[in-house]
Amino acid sequence: MKKRTLWILLTVLFAASALYAVASVPNDGPAGLVGCAILAVAFGMMAKKTDPEARFRKKPKTNRQSVGKGDVRKAMKGDYTAIDLETTGLDPANEKIIELGAVRVRSGKPVSTYSQLVNPSMPVPPQVRRLTGITDSDLADKPTIDKVLPDFLDFIGSDALVGHNIQRFDVPFLLRAAIGTDRHLPLSAIVDTLPLSQQLLPDLPDHKLVTLVRQAGIGESEAHRACDDARQTAQVYEALKAYAKKNHICLQ
Repeated sequence: MKKRTLWILLTVLFAASALYAVASVPNDGPAGLVGCAILAVAFGMMAKKTDPEARFRKKPKTNRQSVGKGDVRKAMKGDYTAIDLETTGLDPANEKIIELGAVRVRSGKPVSTYSQLVNPSMPVPPQVRRLTGITDSDLADKPTIDKVLPDFLDFIGSDALVGHNIQRFDVPFLLRAAIGTDRHLPLSAIVDTLPLSQQLLPDLPDHKLVTLVRQAGIGESEAHRACDDARQTAQVYEALKAYAKKNHICLQ
């Protein structure tokens, strides 16, 4: 039900009750009349201030184990780093990272970027070459993940991390890559735009990044390059926050 409709119905109900209470004033006193009148005015004011299209919605659930409230509040205000990876496949136990991308965002705007190709020490599968355009020759002279991961983590710093399907894809790959090093990922605050979009936009046919990019009017395609996709993810996140604000949906 729309919020404004409910407030109008309650206004009419208590206004009618106030009129009915007029007849009972001689016997019961003015308390009932005054109470109904106050409530009718209050609900009328709420109806006037409420967005006509605002509806009652359930609050999106967050992953309490991976969310730091303070850092997520910063992300909600627009301070975070969006990340994306390109890999040789989907299984972090057997596949390798071939590109790291990140976009540092402040007040909702990108302020700096990180982009690095990575030598996976294994051939790039044909389907990945077709998807990303990254070839074995592109990676032959690039550093391996153990050499570039420290720089990537330095770029991220202590920021909240925003990514599309980040919890099931990017984070497991990064954790695997960090094994054997003395570096740790800043996992206290993670915002995943995939479940967020599923909560906010349940009627979409799917929740792929390219679908959200088109839905938000950001573009028509997904680059499948880490830095470009990180930038689009940040734009999608800002669009989702704007949608939630417009429709009075609390994201925390």
